[in-house]
Amino acid sequence: MIRKQKQAGMTAIAWIGVIALILMFVLLGLKLLPIYLDSFKVGSVLSDVKDEPGIANMTPVMINKTIMKRLDINMVDGVSKDDIYIDKTGRKKRTVEIDYEIRENIMANIDVVVHFQKAVTIPGP
Repeated sequence: MIRKQKQAGMTAIAWIGVIALILMFVLLGLKLLPIYLDSFKVGSVLSDVKDEPGIANMTPVMINKTIMKRLDINMVDGVSKDDIYIDKTGRKKRTVEIDYEIRENIMANIDVVVHFQKAVTIPGP
């Protein structure tokens, strides 16, 4: 008795689809990785500012300038001075919050928008 063998494996069109899907995720990862690395730098700057001696005695403008200098040193471009909010919480505490979003073009008219919100509380003197 002769049996017909069934075709096994994927067609060339299926392989092209799989490769295109993999390339899309690689491209997305390459575009998003620097954005998330900058986010970690922003969090590091905020925690460093919180632990800086004498920060409790600084005015909000001085705190803002200190944060912007550190972000400039770390080459973080997505945060502007308008994204930094400093509020008093309680009698002697301040909350420093950085709330920003990054829009990155993936290809053609496809963009990705990533929103970050980081905050620390600075204890008073």
